[in-house]
Amino acid sequence: MRREYIYPHRSVRSFPISARRVCAALALAFLLSVAVFYFGTRLLDVHNRIARLILKYTGIPAVGVRSIEIFPGLGPVDVPVVPQPMDRASPLRNGIFFASALSAMIFAHRRFALGRNFIVFLIILLCASGIVVLFVPSFSFDSVVYSQIWLRGEILIWLLLPWVSALLFVLTVPTMAGGFLWGLVIECYVVFWSSMRLAFCLGVLHYSGILFLPLLWFVLGILFDLVIVLFFYSLALEQSIKRTMGGRRS
Repeated sequence: MRREYIYPHRSVRSFPISARRVCAALALAFLLSVAVFYFGTRLLDVHNRIARLILKYTGIPAVGVRSIEIFPGLGPVDVPVVPQPMDRASPLRNGIFFASALSAMIFAHRRFALGRNFIVFLIILLCASGIVVLFVPSFSFDSVVYSQIWLRGEILIWLLLPWVSALLFVLTVPTMAGGFLWGLVIECYVVFWSSMRLAFCLGVLHYSGILFLPLLWFVLGILFDLVIVLFFYSLALEQSIKRTMGGRRS
């Protein structure tokens, strides 16, 4: 079946952007950022409660909670205290973990040509962590310090994300209500998904110490938040194109 029309080339595709829509996007970003800052302590508390619940039902022991400060203006929050092995207590185990992870990344480097530069950077992070564990035994940190580093990075993402999502979704989605909804959905999703990623990192800390934590913080931290934004933006853009241009007939 032949198409009734041909999509215009991407170089001439555009969405009409009015001053009213730009003002609405900026207003949404401002309101969401203020709400995140005002309810920041509650958001962090909900975030940590979800992480502790995941740790509980996955069998990762938490010997208690400890109150920590994130930033001035935000109240103290409770983070789980997860026991971890001494980094040099079992060199054979750490060697097996290191060799297994390095072998997997070398295999991925040979198998996927498009991601080779990224995989090389991950290998460098892993080797740097291995050198620190092997030659600098005095350097270590526990689950409380790692959680504090994680939460400081995530709260900044939550404050900046409304500006990115508002400009991406409110300006491209055909209806402003739809853009507002996408912005709210992605803000709630990053909070929930961050708690799951933190619980996973603490589980890795419990079994393997700090060997993989720098690598996991890079892959599952800010970089993963960027992937989430791009994923939701692709979904919203696909729906917008279907509504404005119609679906393909063939």
